[in-house]
Amino acid sequence: MNQEALTAVEVAEILKIAKNTVYKLVKNKELNCYMVGRKMRFTMEDVQNYINKARGVSTNPIYPSGQNKQTRYQAALSSGENLPTIGSQSNVFRICGHDEILDMLSRRMSDFLPDLKIERVHKGSYDALSMLYKDQVSAAATHMWDHESDTYNLPYIKRFLPGCRAVMIHICNRTEGFYVAEGNPKNITSWEDLKRPDITLASREPGAGSRILMDSHLMELGIDGYKIPGYNMPYKSHLAVAGAVSKGDADIGLGTQKTALGIRGISFIALQEEQYDLVIKERDLEKESVQTMLAILRSYEFQEEFRYSSGYDVTGMGNIIEQPK
Repeated sequence: MNQEALTAVEVAEILKIAKNTVYKLVKNKELNCYMVGRKMRFTMEDVQNYINKARGVSTNPIYPSGQNKQTRYQAALSSGENLPTIGSQSNVFRICGHDEILDMLSRRMSDFLPDLKIERVHKGSYDALSMLYKDQVSAAATHMWDHESDTYNLPYIKRFLPGCRAVMIHICNRTEGFYVAEGNPKNITSWEDLKRPDITLASREPGAGSRILMDSHLMELGIDGYKIPGYNMPYKSHLAVAGAVSKGDADIGLGTQKTALGIRGISFIALQEEQYDLVIKERDLEKESVQTMLAILRSYEFQEEFRYSSGYDVTGMGNIIEQPK
């Protein structure tokens, strides 16, 4: 799959707008796209050019060799690749992960710390921990299940941050499950259904927490994922996976219940509850930025935004639940 080829659903997620708004922007010639058959596809350059025009800045392309420093940095931030270390940017705090809780957390931190530049990097759990180890991000969100211990996150933190003392902060518990066509016409009920020859899968990219969960169950069942149609054509978000099922491009996808509630034409089959945590390096715990982040997460007002939202259990949000040794 061409990783630069974005769907309208993925563009909507990046811009935090409705999918129909993406179509209107294309119709009004405000956002460029190209066609693959009858389907619209976009590049990150198209998206970044739209953002630049909306902000009233130069629309220099992201990728050409003549790019300026700002566009190179924006490209790195969008892709999560080749980001400068946090140590070289003392006024920057980067939060890595996909959930909307992190988006709101970033906005609240910006309100309380106006002199600190809060940046979001949208990468999966595997990459997030790796980037934390390399000091490219300040906080990494993770929801990786370890099938041997039947626990979340801690075994991976110990492996991914060798020689680093880390702090694990609880965000929430979420429900992971299958997205299927509305009414579940193929009667999909369990992981065993991935053995069926009539099933096409919408998969997440390697390193995403959902992909790790799926691969672990496939391994336990002795299923070769590469033999499942669609397995090797990954999508970059839960929203994109749910959109693929909704459009009929796939029969089954794995993601969070929260995302399923926002997509028409699909049903959700709950499989297991997952633990969603934020990881920082212990040396940063007493910094003003981290203490402000903890205060926001622990506040009644912030938790109230998600307390009654289906798909989230915010009990213990902001608690330090482990300091891996």
